[in-house]
Amino acid sequence: MAHTLTPRRTQTREKLMDAAVALFAAKGVLGASVEEICERAEFTRGAFYSNFADKDELCLAVLNRQAARELSATQQAVEALRSGVLGASCIEELVDSALSVFMAVQPRTTEDLVTGLELRLYAIRNPAIRPAFLNLNDEMIVQIGELLQSAVERVGARLLVPIEQAIDLLHAVYAHSGSSALLHGLEPDDGPRRQQLAAVLRSLVTEERPAG
Repeated sequence: MAHTLTPRRTQTREKLMDAAVALFAAKGVLGASVEEICERAEFTRGAFYSNFADKDELCLAVLNRQAARELSATQQAVEALRSGVLGASCIEELVDSALSVFMAVQPRTTEDLVTGLELRLYAIRNPAIRPAFLNLNDEMIVQIGELLQSAVERVGARLLVPIEQAIDLLHAVYAHSGSSALLHGLEPDDGPRRQQLAAVLRSLVTEERPAG
């Protein structure tokens, strides 16, 4: 559904998406009704349906907004840390700088983390939502992957798995660590997570060159 995004309409959409994120984190995508989203955003159902055809379109808008924010953060982190990553003289320096880029673009709040997990589950159940997830993942791999691959080669090392698999493993460890902390009633702590991620990334990099 195409819309003319006047400043007022943009503000309305942002408030509806903010309300959706809060409710998705608290109740899940399936548990959050359009009525509840409207009530939290302090808009009528008419305002909702003048902006989104249904909850699926709202979910796609949330994903697209998340993608835009994460890609912007990735680009800024890559540019800010490019000299450090590419200037690494050993694998340990490479791992530390590469993780700084990776951590800079991950969900920082519990609400964002849980909403991301909820939307992933929703995408698994709903094929119409899946392309947004896949496109975001592909873009993140391009942004981070090229930098990491160049840095690995610069220190005379190589990755033991394809770059996209390495980044998927980092995402999996990050998400699992965060969700495990929440299950124990704790706020995710970047310190332990960074140690775990460093161990994973270090295990994926070798200074041995392929035979032949």
